[in-house]
Amino acid sequence: MFRAFLVFALAATAPACAQKTSNEAAANDPCQAGEDSLTAGDAAEAIVQFEACLETAALEPGEDAIIHTRLGGAYLYEQRFEEALQAFNIAYAIAETQGVEFDNSYVRRNRGIARLATEDIDGALSDLEAAVADLPDDIMTHLNLGRAYSASGREAEAVVAFETVTRLEPEWPGGWINLSASFLELGMRAQAIDHARRAVELEPESGFTLNALCWSLIVDEQFATALPLCDQAVEAEPDNGAIVHSRAAALEGVGRMDEARELYARAYELAPDSETIESDYRRTRAGDE
Repeated sequence: MFRAFLVFALAATAPACAQKTSNEAAANDPCQAGEDSLTAGDAAEAIVQFEACLETAALEPGEDAIIHTRLGGAYLYEQRFEEALQAFNIAYAIAETQGVEFDNSYVRRNRGIARLATEDIDGALSDLEAAVADLPDDIMTHLNLGRAYSASGREAEAVVAFETVTRLEPEWPGGWINLSASFLELGMRAQAIDHARRAVELEPESGFTLNALCWSLIVDEQFATALPLCDQAVEAEPDNGAIVHSRAAALEGVGRMDEARELYARAYELAPDSETIESDYRRTRAGDE
């Protein structure tokens, strides 16, 4: 739902290409074909068409900046974050050089998401805080602003952003999962558990919602209560390193260390870039080295 939303709310600016009907333009105008593909949710084809548009079309001043924002949105949908950020940055540079005003809050939001994905946290916060002032009811803006606040250690502000997400879309478990995680970071375990339970109520068979509740109970040292939930989470998502790690922690908490040690190794195999997982793997292997 939310990934698709990126395509449909890229910008309020009208299409930058020649004023033709969509059917006529799609046949011989890559700019319009890109717009049509983006509207249809075919981001991969939109990328091909927008790149052709930039290479071949005779664009008016400022139109190339707009096409770059569309291209950035298509890259973002495909999770090609570095390329998305480059496209957005080029768009802003062109607009500044040509003295063209094209900026709008959806473009700034999307660049903020690309910056967050490429670990430019300060840049992400700058864009997302600017966007949220004009998009008070946009879930994607609040969600990614919350993630940016979390990444910068500003968990209290992250809670506010995630609470807005749950208010705007109370039936989406992702908002409750993020909110639970932020409360855990603040040491507010009871609130974290309550919000994780809300996520499980919404999607009781999801490994991700089950893991959110499992982990919040582990942090609260309710290992025996957590373990059955962790079991279900791993059954649903057996190849997710974070979820496997949670079950290992629950097993360790109830004293089943041999099983825990095996699962810590499995979690590290699945997610070797996680500092937490690597730390637990090496800690429980210390006597074997």
